[in-house]
Amino acid sequence: MTLSTTGIPTVRPPRRRLFEFSRLPKFALALGAAGFFVIFFFWPLLDVVLRSISVDGVMDWAQPQITFDHYLTILQDEYLHLVEWRTIVLAVNSTLLALLLGFPAAYFISRLPAKAAGIILLLVLIPFQVSIVVRLFAVTSILSPNGLLSEASQALGGERFSLLYTQGGTLVGTVMYLLPYMVLILYSGMTSVDHNVILAARTMGASGIQIFFKVFLPLVRTSILSAALLCFILALSFFIVPAILGGPREQTVAVYIQQQIDLFQWGVASALGVVLLLATLVLYVAVIRIGGGFQAPGLGAQAKGVSAEQRFAWTPGTIFTGIVTLVSLAVLLIPVLIVFPLSVGETQTVVFPPRGFTLEWYGQVLTTTTWLDPTVRSLLVATLTGIVSTALALYLARVVQTAKSERTKLLISGLAFAPIITPAILLAIGIYAVELRLNLAGTIPGLVFAHTVVAFPLAFAMLNTSLASRGLDLETAAWTMGASRTSAFWKVTVRGMVPTLLAAFGLAFVTSWDEVVLALFLQTGPVKTLPVTIYQYLESGIVPAVPAVAALLTLVVVAVIIIQRITQSRRSAAAARAHQK
Repeated sequence: MTLSTTGIPTVRPPRRRLFEFSRLPKFALALGAAGFFVIFFFWPLLDVVLRSISVDGVMDWAQPQITFDHYLTILQDEYLHLVEWRTIVLAVNSTLLALLLGFPAAYFISRLPAKAAGIILLLVLIPFQVSIVVRLFAVTSILSPNGLLSEASQALGGERFSLLYTQGGTLVGTVMYLLPYMVLILYSGMTSVDHNVILAARTMGASGIQIFFKVFLPLVRTSILSAALLCFILALSFFIVPAILGGPREQTVAVYIQQQIDLFQWGVASALGVVLLLATLVLYVAVIRIGGGFQAPGLGAQAKGVSAEQRFAWTPGTIFTGIVTLVSLAVLLIPVLIVFPLSVGETQTVVFPPRGFTLEWYGQVLTTTTWLDPTVRSLLVATLTGIVSTALALYLARVVQTAKSERTKLLISGLAFAPIITPAILLAIGIYAVELRLNLAGTIPGLVFAHTVVAFPLAFAMLNTSLASRGLDLETAAWTMGASRTSAFWKVTVRGMVPTLLAAFGLAFVTSWDEVVLALFLQTGPVKTLPVTIYQYLESGIVPAVPAVAALLTLVVVAVIIIQRITQSRRSAAAARAHQK
């Protein structure tokens, strides 16, 4: 510390130390992140593109032969035209149905007081985070000849029927998957509408209908278009629901690609994957142009409730949207709740209503290697994926927040979110081909690297938002007090982000735990991950232990969400008390 010419003490910046400010650590981190993307994202996509233009689906670098016959097959094959048309129809219909259910539900929730809105949002988030294979098992039980719908039909004097392996069944499963995305994105847009604008329209004499159509709808139009396009993208490249509920007669593009790979027909499968990727990229650009950026559903779903100046009132509009909200909650929650009664039936086959009562299947799940080995493998892979994803997300978020160029920030953010909009089936076949060359297929590291590709983007979204809100002021103050940049980052910034880091780890963990498509291609040994094990039973025949596993997984998700909400509310209350003091 020295005295300035005015007599005011000043603090000199600390001298730069060679090791701390060496570019070698930064270069190593940048090289590691770039190497990860090159090997497990760009190389797999490039491999698929090269296979699509090679004669036999494998590029021979000694005598390369380029052909576009596979793309011509896509244009000329009538069966492929049927598959493509069926995929588009499914994507359009499921997006429209999700919008018809999701918009009224999001509107109703946005009108409720904060506590009521929080409860309903919690009911939306629970099925959103329950494993898709668990929900698919429940849907197969509901739509089967012995399922809930068929039993209800017979009770009302109708006939026994089944929606499995039909377009209707596939549509039901796809809407069930897309509906939480639609509700959460629309709710976020609706709660951001300035109530003063609505109040001004009302004071000018506008009726409720005029306010809704001429004021409210234009203000949430961007959210509607963004949510619809995102749901359409997801439905267009969806694999697991059509594979289980659609059956062989209701193939979509993603299911067709998987079947061709099983037959080692890489050429046409790769060409279809490239076409699917191009269509997805066009739609993703539209989402960015319309919505101004990618929005990860569920990350910011906080219950804001209705404005303090606007009291909730039962009107014809809120009554109608309340009824639709109940229907939407039924679509989301019945597949989650039905696993509990199904898990205690005594019969060797799964039927509804269950016959008898037993906990035998829970004991089987908790004691036999058939279920314990996949569970341990899933826990190990998900834990390692969570660690790697959180570290990579933190590094990229740090680079984005410290970058001076807006172009650099947009480039890195776009790269981070790119795996989300890439069709999962395309990533699966590409990473599978690459890991075969690297002898990683079927190994724990191979699964971890593959899962990290799809798990870290959401963790990045969370950490990037947290770093942006914190800023660099506290870290800069630590520099001026003599701390090194590394020490200031870890002891000030990272220490203050521990809750967010744990949340990011949890998000990556859940994403890996629920991943099925990549694991189906990459696991070659006898021991699979738990979701793949359940998926294989869904394909070959459901045993009574499956609903017991589904019930246990659902209970874990519910417990985790409740603990998160309690912790978050206590933290908010503590922050409010500190602010008052």
